[in-house]
Order: sequence, then structure tokens, then C-alpha cells
Amino acid sequence: MSGASHTQNTQLSEAKNDRAVGADEEGVWHDLGVLDRLEANGRAVAKIAGHQVALFQTAGGLYAVNNRCPHEGYPLVEGTVKDDCVLACNWHGWSFDLKTGKTILGRDPVKTYPVEKRSGRVFVHIVETPASTVRTEAMAELAEAMAEHDYERIARSLCRFEMAGGTYEDAAIWVLNWSEGRLERGFGHAHAGLTDWISLAGADDELRFVAFLEAFGHFAWDALFSPKVVLVAAATTFTAEALLAAIESMDVETAVAICTAGLDQGLGFSDIKPVLLDFVFSHYAGFGHPAIYIGKAEEMIVHLGQRVEGVLCRQLVRYLCLAAREDLIPEFRLFGNLLENPTALSGGALVAQELSGTSVRQLLPKVAASNGNNHEKWDVLVASSALDMLKFEETLQHGIEQSIAQNTGWLDFTHAITFAEAVYTHASLNSDLWRSGHLQQACFIGRNAKSLSVNTFEQWRVADVLVFFATQKATLFDMDAGEYIYGVHRLKLITATERLLGIVTIETGALLVAALNRYLSSGLRQRHPARTAFQARASVTREG
Repeated sequence: MSGASHTQNTQLSEAKNDRAVGADEEGVWHDLGVLDRLEANGRAVAKIAGHQVALFQTAGGLYAVNNRCPHEGYPLVEGTVKDDCVLACNWHGWSFDLKTGKTILGRDPVKTYPVEKRSGRVFVHIVETPASTVRTEAMAELAEAMAEHDYERIARSLCRFEMAGGTYEDAAIWVLNWSEGRLERGFGHAHAGLTDWISLAGADDELRFVAFLEAFGHFAWDALFSPKVVLVAAATTFTAEALLAAIESMDVETAVAICTAGLDQGLGFSDIKPVLLDFVFSHYAGFGHPAIYIGKAEEMIVHLGQRVEGVLCRQLVRYLCLAAREDLIPEFRLFGNLLENPTALSGGALVAQELSGTSVRQLLPKVAASNGNNHEKWDVLVASSALDMLKFEETLQHGIEQSIAQNTGWLDFTHAITFAEAVYTHASLNSDLWRSGHLQQACFIGRNAKSLSVNTFEQWRVADVLVFFATQKATLFDMDAGEYIYGVHRLKLITATERLLGIVTIETGALLVAALNRYLSSGLRQRHPARTAFQARASVTREG
């Protein structure tokens, strides 16, 4: 031993005469004295300088490990020793090599401590692991947990990282970069959810932990079902025209390469964003997600800083290339014609009650020709979308023997609201986008026209809006909404509706809150075994 002896406040499970007998440059040796229980039972527990240490005397030697199983904290001293140096936790069966602490069955390793017996007395060496090492190990564990979607291990790794001085934001930046090679479609609901979770949690440490955990879990889940992505090298030059052309032609590799070239030349998100918006507001595509995602990406950059601009730009470009072009479907083809060939504004003012229940083919010309300023039109379209939610015939989501085109559910309606918020965000900064925004809102309203019944506004009217939102936002942090996709839609709709209340008229706001109340209070059908089987058989039969 090296270093001078000094007094250390060490507690033992069975003795009071323990003392720190020496220190070296790495830590402190603690004299635990003669442990009768260890001699009698082959195991004992000692509390040493804040560490609870389990000691095992076996035919293979004397071992010391942290007494808490890294899985769920069960005392390892209650475990089973086999083969002289393998310790199995009796709670869930994780097992560890007592020499190294490495897991034999399980995931997280257990911490080991150097231990010696001198003249019958037990000495344990306590070394405080540097915070930087803990952070590095925690991120390595996080990587393994993300790859398996091990939700509880993601939580433990994130907690260890933060308690060692890391930030949730730094972990989020790592997750975004990790996801680029694992999410085939690029930007998605997990990204949008991460943005809203960060905003919602604010500065509350406990809420922030839950928020980042839920967001990371969503990324991990989505990555399980996506092929790996081959990342491409940058092209030699960037032009806005070339990037837009590549996106329009759905050429993912070229579009991402051009985007990367721009980033390498010093461009940032604000430079590439106009190209993305040009594409998004030239099409009715991706069920409204493109406009929503661009806004969420911009907000995420505010939260996480410029270090995420590159990965978010590339993932957005990838997503836009692969987004469904719904304006090419016959039902919505009129959208492009009206956008390219504006009609005279001779149709009078829009009325929400008259729009709800109107087909796409009837509604698009009506909206295109309507009078009124851009904000007024937008507000009426928001009100009509809220009315649709209040009139949705919920029983339709349980249909079985029907075509795939007849499938309908709550998410067909909620997107109209979250998309409306995105329209306002973008068009308020560029008035040229209003016309496309209005027409796309009309597409949402028209596509749901056949799924409506009676107006349930009075049943779902909310008297105290402030209490309602406080309650619903608090519920989000411990919700059990099933798959991530359903939870994130609750998050997004609550967030969007609350923001819209500061923009829309009082009347429209009342409809929005009632619609949100109905959605959150209603049963959301998530799985359809019988329908899936029926439609699969019908589809395969048509293949011949």
C-alpha cells in the first residue's frame, strides 16, 4: 500500500472498527476487519464510503461487487453463486462474472472492486470512477440499448450519463446522428415528437428526463423496422435549382448529396429551408407531414443548436424525396390545377359549417375562388377541421369487410389541425404560401367528408380551458397510449391546439378545444386483426 493512513467514515454490516488504512493515486483501501458472516456464509455486505459492496468467498477466490444489480437494483448478495465465480441475480436471472463484472446473461455490467484478505482481515479498494469515463460508458450502453429498443436500459443509460455531468441535449444530438444511418425515410414522427417533448418539459428536471426518454425510445422503435441507410458522399456543387429538381424526381441519393455539398460549403438550415418549402407548398404530399416536419426541425435547432442542422437537413431531404405524392391521385389532382391556374376571387366568404361534409372536388374550387383575407380563410378552414373531429362517426374505425380505401380513424382527422398550425407558421413569414396552404387544408376537410355524423360540440365543450390543458399536458408524462405513433399524436395535437388558441378567433378556439377533448376522451382503435386478414385475402386474390 502507498500513501499515508487516514480516517474514513466507513460503515459495516456487522462491525464498527473499520478504517481507511491507506490511499494510492487511484483510490482508498478500506480495512473491514474480520467478517464473521463472510467466513460463516461465504457472503456479506459492507457499506463503504457511500458504496454498498457485496463480498463473496468462493472456492475460486474472494470477490467484491456492487450490491445492487444494474438491471433493477435487487441486492446481489441474495443471488446464487455457481461455478465458483458466476453470480446470478435471483430477481430476473441476470448473471455476472465475479472477476470482471461482465454480464454473462443480461446487459449492463456490475461494478467490481479490488479485494484482499490479509491476516484474516478483509480490505476493499474503492476507486471513484472519473465522470468522463462514466459518461463514455453510459453512451456505449445507450448505443446498445437503442439498437435493441431496450426501453428500461435506455432510461438507465440516460440517467447515468446525466448524473455524470452530461446533458440530455448532448445525448439527443448523438441520437439524431445515430438515426441518420438507421431510418430509411429520414425525418419522421420521432423527430417531431422530440421537438415537442423538449418544449413541453421546459426546465423541470424530472419532466425533462421523461421527455427525452420517451423521444429516444421512439427513435429506437422506428429503427427496429427500418433497413439500414447507406450514407452518400457530397456532390461537387450545390444549387437550389439542382436540389429542388432532385427532390421532384424522387432521386434520394442525388438530393442528399447536393444538400451535403451545400452544408460543406457553409450553408445552414435557413439557406436550404426555402428550397424545401418550395417543394412542400407545390404539392399535396405526405399527408401534410412535410410542412409540419420543416417547422419542427427549425424549432429543434433552437433547442439543440447548430450542431444538428446538417443531420436534420439531410433527413428532411430524404423524407421529401420519399413522401407520397397525393396530388397525383385522381381525387386530389384538381389541387395542382388550381394552384397553377388561380381563378378569380368571386365565390364569396367561406363558412365553416358549409365546408364540413363537402367533397374534395366540390370544396377545392370553392376555396380557390373565395373572398376574404388570408388569415380569415385559414381560420374558417381550421374551424371546419375542428367541426369534422366533432362529427367523426367513430364506429367507422371498427369496420371489417371493406376496401382499404374505406379505412378511417382518428389520425385522418388530427392531421388537419397540426397541418393548419404549420401553414400559419410558414405562410406568416411568406405570404406566397397561403394559397397552397388553404387548398391543402381543403383537401383534408374534403377527404373526411364521408366519415361524418352529428355535431357533438355541446357534449365536448370545455368550460375551463386553462385547467383542461394543464391536466392534459401533465397526463402526457405518464400516458399509456400504446405504440409510440399514437402517443406522439396526442402530444402533437395538444401542443398544436394550445398554440392555435393564441391565433384563431374565440369561436374557432372553442371548437378546437372541444374537438381535442373528444379525441383524447375517445377510444382510439390501434389494431385491426379481422380487417387486416380480410383485406389481405382480398388483395392477394386480386393478384391472380
